[in-house]
Amino acid sequence: MAGDEKRKTPRFKPKDGTHIVFVEGSAAIRDLSENGMYVLDGEPLSEGSAIKFALRLANFDLPIEGIVSRSVPGQGMVIQFTEMTREARRRLRIYLSELGPASQEPRKS
Repeated sequence: MAGDEKRKTPRFKPKDGTHIVFVEGSAAIRDLSENGMYVLDGEPLSEGSAIKFALRLANFDLPIEGIVSRSVPGQGMVIQFTEMTREARRRLRIYLSELGPASQEPRKS
């Protein structure tokens, strides 16, 4: 891991169609890890906002709670996962393992 790397888990580019569904609507995901994700949204929530959503992976929805840790107006937001069931975490790990290292998105400097 690079010296300036702050992430605890690797991020992966999700399969096409992977998105989140929340009260305000739905949005595509740019990258995903066990601990969080970057959501593409032209009107992102503000930093510090708590959010409950369903992470749609293929045929199933994972109920998750999170907090917006970074918000970029006109682009998107980083959501850190704060709560999910054991089953949801298990399914997320399985999904990520199926993506494999080849789908890891390189870190941009």
